[in-house]
Amino acid sequence: MNANIIVRSYQPSDAQALVNIYYHTIHSINSRDYTEEQIHAWAPSSSLEVEGWLKKWASLLPLVAVIDNKIVGFAELEPGGYIDCFYVHHEHQAQGVGSVLINAIEKKVKEGNIPHIYADVSITAKPFFKSQGFHVVKEQEVIIRGCTLKNFKMQKIYRDSSIFIRRLRDRDISEIVEAFIQSHWTLKSKELFDKYLLEQKNNKRIVMVAFDNDQFAGYVTLVWKSQYPFFYENKIPEIMDLNVLPAFRHKGIGKELILTAENIVKEKGDRVGLGVGLYTGKDGGYGMAQKLYIKMGYVPDGKGVTYRYQYVLPGESVHVDDDLVLWLTKSL
Repeated sequence: MNANIIVRSYQPSDAQALVNIYYHTIHSINSRDYTEEQIHAWAPSSSLEVEGWLKKWASLLPLVAVIDNKIVGFAELEPGGYIDCFYVHHEHQAQGVGSVLINAIEKKVKEGNIPHIYADVSITAKPFFKSQGFHVVKEQEVIIRGCTLKNFKMQKIYRDSSIFIRRLRDRDISEIVEAFIQSHWTLKSKELFDKYLLEQKNNKRIVMVAFDNDQFAGYVTLVWKSQYPFFYENKIPEIMDLNVLPAFRHKGIGKELILTAENIVKEKGDRVGLGVGLYTGKDGGYGMAQKLYIKMGYVPDGKGVTYRYQYVLPGESVHVDDDLVLWLTKSL
C-alpha cells in the first residue's frame, strides 16, 4: 500500500479529473470482463462531458483519493449507505487506493450510524469488494442504454437491517408506481416521479427511496429551496413528501428516511425543516408523522400554520386538507 495516499473531500475543480478516471478505468480495466459494446454503453464518449457530473456532485460530494497532488480515485457514498461510483485510476491499480477509499467510507458510515454499505459491483471489482468484507447478495442484470450487463449486489453489514436506502433511479419508477397502485394510492403517478427525477438531475430535489428485502417500501424528498416563505428566506432545506407503504409501516422505515435526508443536509448546513398536515383519517392521516417528527427533535417554528403556503390569520376559514400545514425545524 502506498503510504502517501490521502483522502479528502471533493472540490468542483476536481470534476474533470474524476470524469477522466471514470471513463478510462472502465475502458482500460473493466474491458477485461465486458464486451466492447457493453463498455461503450457503460461509458460512452459523452460521459466525459462534465456538466451533468457537476450537477450530481453539487449535492453528493465524492471522496477523492490523492497521491502527491495527483487524483488517483474517487468514491460516492449516499447517506443511506449506497456506494454509487467507485473508481481507481487505471495507472494506479493494486496500490492500495481502493482500500483507503473503503476505510474513508467506513469512517463516514460509523459517524452516520448507517447499518450497512452496499454497491452494484462489476465482475471486475467483485474480488476487491470481497476482500474488503463484502458478500454477494445476488447476481443481477442491468440494462444501460439498451445494453445488458451483469453485476452483483454486494453488501457489508455492521448491524442487522433489511432496509436499503438510495437515490431514485429511472428504472425504479415503474416499480414505485405499481406499488402505490397495489396499495390503492392513485395520486403517485409516473409523471410525478419523472418530474422528481428531472429535478434531482438538476440539483433542485433529492429523492431517497427505501427497499425492504428488495421490495419498494417508501420514499422521501429533500428540496433546497422551499416554497414556504420562512424556510426560503432563511435558506432552510425542506424534507417533504415522506411516504411509507402501509405494508411496511411500524418497521422504522420512515425514521430511517428522515435520518438519511438529515445526513444530506449536514453536508451543507446545520438546520432543516419540514411541514406536517393536521388531520387524521382512515389511514391515520398525519397522526403518525406528527408523533415521529416530535420524537426526532423537530419543533414548531412559531409561525402558526399555512394554507397553500400563505399564513392563516385569526378569523379566517380554510379547508382542512393536505394544504393546511404546521411547519417544524430541527438543529442538526
